[in-house]
Amino acid sequence: MNTTPLSGSSAGAIGLRPMVEGVVDRRALFALYKVSLHEHIDQTFGWDENFQQDRFNQSYRDPEFIAVTLGSADVGYVALKDDVGEVHLSLLLLQPEYRSRGIGREVMRTLMSDASRSSRPLMLSCFLCNQGAMRFYEGLGFRAVETDEHFITYRFCAFG
Repeated sequence: MNTTPLSGSSAGAIGLRPMVEGVVDRRALFALYKVSLHEHIDQTFGWDENFQQDRFNQSYRDPEFIAVTLGSADVGYVALKDDVGEVHLSLLLLQPEYRSRGIGREVMRTLMSDASRSSRPLMLSCFLCNQGAMRFYEGLGFRAVETDEHFITYRFCAFG
């Protein structure tokens, strides 16, 4: 499937490309997951490599992954669980060198728009220790709906 451009039509356009089941490079995905979340998981629960690898493999199925592209390069991934009553963003992972460049914001705006068009809220959970992510989601208009010992759950709903 071709990349769906999110911004412009130049070689530097940000896009989303659904991953093909069985072709997903799960090792690369787990490596990015580890780079992105190790600090927060370790701070919250402690990092156990084998447990995290098993949890990752059990929690995220190939069809849930969508590559985030910049031009022809894959620069990150999102994992979406598309349910009848809501869309749940399970992961938003960008390669470190592509963070703080507006790519995540553009991806989120697209996901928010898609969820709104389907008349479903966009939900996500975030580690309480990840203050940067919390500011990011709140700045986009997400509202906290639940907090437990380790996580805060956010909801974005642009309709009624």
